[in-house]
Amino acid sequence: MADITQERMDQEADYFANVAAPRSDEAAADGERVAADETRSDHTRACAARAAEIARGNATEYRAIAAALREGEIPDCLDLEALTD
Repeated sequence: MADITQERMDQEADYFANVAAPRSDEAAADGERVAADETRSDHTRACAARAAEIARGNATEYRAIAAALREGEIPDCLDLEALTD
């Protein structure tokens, strides 16, 4: 197993914080918009609300992963081999 540098962990943290989390925030906002649209069916609105909830959770998780990586920790949810060059 190759060593993972702090520089590499910081690069990954930047991705999670600046790409993955904002994308999830955008997906959540879109889901919330659809869930609030009274012209949509109840089923569509319920699905959109649930999708928004999941996306918000993902954004929170991505920010937590970024924080852990910046602290030099590798969360269990990450593939260690994928982080090595």
